Amino acid sequence: MRGGLAKTAAIVEKTRGSGIPSLFVDAGDALFERTGFGADEAVGERRRAQAIADGYRAMRMSAQFAGPLDDALGPDFRRSLGLPEMRRGETRVLEAGRWKVGVVAGATTAELSQGAAKVRGDGARFVLGLFAGKPADAQAATGVDLVVAAQAPETIGTEWEDGRLLRGTVPVAQVQTRGRSLLRVDASPAPDAGSLQLARGEGDIERELNAQRQRLELLRRELGTPGLSPERKRLLDARLHELVQRTEQLTAQIQATGLQPGTFTVRFVPVEAALPEDPGVQKIIADYDRDVAQLNLAWAKEHGEPCPPPGKGEPAYVGNEACRSCHPAPFAVYEKTGHARAYATLESVQKQYRLDCVACHVIGFQQAGGVCRVDQVEGRQNVGCENCHGPGSLHLADGTGRSVLRPRPGPSVCVGCHTAENSIHFDYAKYLPRVLGPGHGTPASTATRR
Repeated sequence: MRGGLAKTAAIVEKTRGSGIPSLFVDAGDALFERTGFGADEAVGERRRAQAIADGYRAMRMSAQFAGPLDDALGPDFRRSLGLPEMRRGETRVLEAGRWKVGVVAGATTAELSQGAAKVRGDGARFVLGLFAGKPADAQAATGVDLVVAAQAPETIGTEWEDGRLLRGTVPVAQVQTRGRSLLRVDASPAPDAGSLQLARGEGDIERELNAQRQRLELLRRELGTPGLSPERKRLLDARLHELVQRTEQLTAQIQATGLQPGTFTVRFVPVEAALPEDPGVQKIIADYDRDVAQLNLAWAKEHGEPCPPPGKGEPAYVGNEACRSCHPAPFAVYEKTGHARAYATLESVQKQYRLDCVACHVIGFQQAGGVCRVDQVEGRQNVGCENCHGPGSLHLADGTGRSVLRPRPGPSVCVGCHTAENSIHFDYAKYLPRVLGPGHGTPASTATRR
């Protein structure tokens, strides 16, 4: 919902269009989000990694330090993508206008320090370290101006809203996960060949920038308010666009005023939903969306198997229609919610065969009585009763409240699908009332009670 390769490409291209000599580098673990894919998942994940690699080539990437997640489908597949990889301990000297930039890849401070000495000897005026270890450890490296840590154990699989910068003798940056921000580094080497120093923020401008970021966050939260009218949403979207533009202006102003010879500036650039997309990379993503749906559908038809039966005494999913006759009041509420149209929402954007999407738009994905093939979802479409209350076969058999696994599901059930990635504005307290009503979580009115 935020982030995205096409928006990232547009930011990079805009920087290049300003005439500033620019380099684009990846610190690793960008091709996959985890390891251990099943055979059905690997089909789509392989195509996804190819799309990312195509996007990186379109962005003219200069170097990539492959991480452990990049090897989720094996090193041979990773190498087949043809990206400008760097191995641990490898160095590279890149041309940036009249200056040389050294890039060093390592998993220890010794590797960073040794690599920095080498590229300094080759004429590098700015040295960037790509680190596969604990961020704090990198601060002991010598000869490196800035370290980017994207492969540390505490980095993989974590979520945060802003990039993190550890200041010290050697600044260390951790970029926000899942492509939701870029790290922009502007460097101005001094006449001598010494190391560059991280510039300090510029007082009033820095304070205004922080205030703008707070306004952006408040605006995002309001945009996530359930039941927002179309008119209000259009107004807020326009305001969001204005704030994003002002934030970009302030960032450029800080970089221009704070960047003196012998210094560099570091800024985390949020990849906001309101930003434009690069047309070429946008087509790469559109081709991926089309291809991965076709690949998943073909795999399901050839290799897919129905969900297994439940174990003895274990509940199974039975689908919404099995609940309707006994629970008319909850259905009167349910059918007015987005949950009742969840599968149609996927179909409208042609993502009903995407394994990373369908799981949260059907009942009982990969569970007994649920959906185990994307081509066989009949009777299990949408987010139904059992997504929240658990599989209902035992309750269907005895009709008592004791057999309902989750009579009052809490936030932990909702955030399984309403993640920071898929539902960036989700607020349990705000959203919950939208799925409740008389006979479904709130008391029936006196007029209707019998």
